[in-house]
Amino acid sequence: MLSTVDPFPFVRRLRVTFRCGNHPQALLIMKALPLLIFSVLPCLAAEPAGKASLAEEHHALTRQRDELRAAATALCTELRRERISGLPSPAQMKRLEGMLTPPLASVIEVARTRQQEQMRQHPDEKPQWVEGDLFSSLFEGVKTWEIGEVFAAPSTEATVKVHNSYDEPGLDKVEWTDTWVFQRLADRWRLDDIRMGGEWAFRSGASLRHALPGGGKEEGDHDSPDEKWHVTFTRDGDEVTRITLKSHDAKIQPVVLFGDKPDESCPMPCWLVWNPSCDRLALRLGDGPRFTRTQVFRFKDGSWQPLPLPDFFAKEKKTLASHGFDERDGLVDAEYWRDADTLVLTCFGSFTKGDEGDGFHKRVSVRFNVSGQAKVIDAVDAPAEP
Repeated sequence: MLSTVDPFPFVRRLRVTFRCGNHPQALLIMKALPLLIFSVLPCLAAEPAGKASLAEEHHALTRQRDELRAAATALCTELRRERISGLPSPAQMKRLEGMLTPPLASVIEVARTRQQEQMRQHPDEKPQWVEGDLFSSLFEGVKTWEIGEVFAAPSTEATVKVHNSYDEPGLDKVEWTDTWVFQRLADRWRLDDIRMGGEWAFRSGASLRHALPGGGKEEGDHDSPDEKWHVTFTRDGDEVTRITLKSHDAKIQPVVLFGDKPDESCPMPCWLVWNPSCDRLALRLGDGPRFTRTQVFRFKDGSWQPLPLPDFFAKEKKTLASHGFDERDGLVDAEYWRDADTLVLTCFGSFTKGDEGDGFHKRVSVRFNVSGQAKVIDAVDAPAEP
């Protein structure tokens, strides 16, 4: 019996499974395979008019990777031209800005504004982003670097491995590899994030994005980055039973983000991610070890209002279900805000049918318009776990 599952472009694998045995139809198919192959080969040889040949596609991909390597080399050279401690200075940003995506450059400027506000409000305290190398895993920075593997392909993130080292007299040499994530904008590669590869406890966060406004995952009581709101996580043992948001302005009533229904609790780790403007937040909740969800809220007209997210991969799920696959896992996890309006989530789904399995693992970008409507603007394969 021949069975084919077509899980659409987002699903990672397409399988054709043969179960032959002594079934007459299976034997007939196997006998007919040589004829099928020879009848298809001429069609494969003749490419449709206007469609790029494999050689042309390979040449284009090679050219893209060469350009990506050149962009990473140029940025590395500029970054390491002088030590950058904390946020880049305005003069340093002027040199770097054209090599960064506009959203990344924007959140760096948001961090600078917030840092200056912290210095005004708390002159006796050290503000955020004032020291350390934000562009590598090691606080002390980088002494030597080398561009490693470069990867670019359709439906995936463009990444560059950067091998770094640091040493000083009397100390052992430290070596590590960070992964730079690029986006192609107006025929030019620009840096959008750095995933930190250092394996020590005090590395500079999981990524550059997670260290900047819009990227922090808060799992406990905290003030919002603009210090206008206080978030309280109420717990019963390991479970979160309520999450409350209270304004420092007494005129604004507190709001319950989660736990306003009887017997509602979150048995899995949950976290909250503020957008850079602190007028939107994403709340990741776990319904169990195999299913998580994310809720989004925005502050408008004096209150926090829920914003619906799209039903991710609805067609793919429907197709898999129509072929007899059952959903085994479904994760929708808030990662970070690329800018004030764009949330990045990790979506994972696995499906099984007997001993067969299929699914998807994607990094999805969702943009909210002024009316609060959400639209998927990008979906690429999620990065492998370190």
